[in-house]
Amino acid sequence: MYQSQTFWICVGFFIYYTGNFFFFLFSNTTTDKAFITQLNIIYSFVTITKNIILSLSLLVNEPIEINDDELQIPTDINLDEFTVTNTKKL
Repeated sequence: MYQSQTFWICVGFFIYYTGNFFFFLFSNTTTDKAFITQLNIIYSFVTITKNIILSLSLLVNEPIEINDDELQIPTDINLDEFTVTNTKKL
């Protein structure tokens, strides 16, 4: 699970969306410069973290599952026998 690219891509976007939820929520509600500066610092940190995780997810080596039996036919089935169950003629 932790060795798949999909997992780390999902983690990166999860961090991005959860970290920036309140930025988008509070960005238009205040005019305090110190608060806006703090929001921008948090936004930058979360975006950089997301980019690092997405970049490192490309380096993950996924384990390769080898499936030798592509088609599995049960051994107890007889495919050559065909019997008609309805003997009525039209």
